[in-house]
Amino acid sequence: MISFRTVIGYFETIASKHYQIKSFHSGQLDEVDLNKLGATDYIILYAEPGTVVVDKGVLTYNFSIYVMDMVNEEIGSDPNRQRIGRVDTYSQTLNIIQDVINEFHQNLYSTSWVDNDVVLSLPVNAEPFTARFDNTLTGWAANLSIQVPNQNNLCIVPILANS
Repeated sequence: MISFRTVIGYFETIASKHYQIKSFHSGQLDEVDLNKLGATDYIILYAEPGTVVVDKGVLTYNFSIYVMDMVNEEIGSDPNRQRIGRVDTYSQTLNIIQDVINEFHQNLYSTSWVDNDVVLSLPVNAEPFTARFDNTLTGWAANLSIQVPNQNNLCIVPILANS
């Protein structure tokens, strides 16, 4: 069985192995004070758990994932500085969110960090954001539906059997 902890572990491993992602966090996004994170923590991969659907033979985990970075306002001339920095940040974080999606989608290949029993539902829609968290964070958010095998087996339940 692929547990919730295991799926979070996939995200954490992807973040630790990716050359551009500097930190990984998970949980409810509104419970984290992103302003307390230092500049060395960015680019961040954040996985916010959503609903879980238990079905016959399948368990579906839903996550909102965020790839976010601080806008570099040191690029370009004064009138264009923030726009150029934001466009560069959008471009870079979109590439990274695609990398994360590809790890889940192309997991049949030996180079993926995700087990091949995991199925990512496609397509995945990504939405850009800026200053969403009361600072100059910019990036992309996407909702992932990740299906894993579910045994639905009463024999493995840790409960006294009804005899």
